[in-house]
Amino acid sequence: MSPSATAAGPTSQPRRTAILSAALSCFVRQGYTATTVEDICRASGASVGSIYHHFGGKDRIAAALYVDSLADYQAGFLATLRVHDDARSGVEALVRHHLRWVREHPDVARFVLAVGETEVLAAAAAVLRRRNRTFFTAVGEWFALRPELPDLAPDLLEPLLLGPAQEFARHWLAGRAVTTPEQAEDVLAAAAWHALTTTEESR
Repeated sequence: MSPSATAAGPTSQPRRTAILSAALSCFVRQGYTATTVEDICRASGASVGSIYHHFGGKDRIAAALYVDSLADYQAGFLATLRVHDDARSGVEALVRHHLRWVREHPDVARFVLAVGETEVLAAAAAVLRRRNRTFFTAVGEWFALRPELPDLAPDLLEPLLLGPAQEFARHWLAGRAVTTPEQAEDVLAAAAWHALTTTEESR
């Protein structure tokens, strides 16, 4: 995952990774609100002083984890686009990427989907704005070069492309899905293509 110094501050990579890994376990097991810095210290073996020195508090640990997780997801998303010239194969591959990323990183996905605390999002806001600007520009350029796809704003494109897959992922992560992500890929990928190609363009 990419470093997020703006959210976390400089630190040695092994120590940083250990702290973030321990924090993820605590956040998923206990929830962000119930987790304390002391919990993260015990899980990571780091001292309170070390954590505050490197991250600045629980909100910034969570912000760094959120930013790194999103960066990893977005890197895979863009890499998927780059190897697909055909519109349909690209759209369907993006849905498959989403489901496979969730399947391969279930705790990270649970954390990302659950984050709603204002303090965490505020701590991550500056770096997220920069990353998202670059990400959505690249995605928009790929879609714009494929005339069979509608010209949609990101806030419409994302739910049409990933809405059903995202909802399925929530059910699967919560243990409420009988279908596996592998079994869901074909159906949800085809549904995304249908949703996009039967939607009137917004120009």
